Amino acid sequence: MKKQPEYLSYKDAMDFLGLKTHNTLYRYIDAGLPVYIVGKSKRIKKSDIIEFMEAHKQVSK
Repeated sequence: MKKQPEYLSYKDAMDFLGLKTHNTLYRYIDAGLPVYIVGKSKRIKKSDIIEFMEAHKQVSK
């Protein structure tokens, strides 16, 4: 199995999250998911995704 890098492209971040459209990823970014921009490259850190999801979890009653 291929190891994923720590910094993911938008496509790889979507795969990691199981998303089918960019719209949901953009909503997460608008809600505070950090994006790292170097030149024209935009990356999302895997540990930031996990932290973001944990901070936004809701426990159903």
